[in-house]
Amino acid sequence: MAFAREDVNFENIKRESDVDMLVKNMVQTNNMIAHLKDEQFELRNDIKRRDETISKLEDDIRLLKKEKRWNMLWRNSLEEDIAKTQVFLAIVFLINMLFTYFMSR
Repeated sequence: MAFAREDVNFENIKRESDVDMLVKNMVQTNNMIAHLKDEQFELRNDIKRRDETISKLEDDIRLLKKEKRWNMLWRNSLEEDIAKTQVFLAIVFLINMLFTYFMSR
């Protein structure tokens, strides 16, 4: 009865409380959106770092394959040089043996 004497309008109070509740929900929603945007930004950074790491590893693999090919080519060349040197030394040894044989006679 005291409210009726002071002209308190319950509809206005209800609307104001509904508006307050909506404002609180909007603030909470905005905070949640901001939090999710932060997480999304962090995930994007993680994905970029992962992609960069993958790219570096792929480059390293390519370089290692090139180096392996180079090492194989160098090894083959070295083996060919050793084989040629062995043949040359065998011929020199044979010539030396023949020279020694004919000199001793």
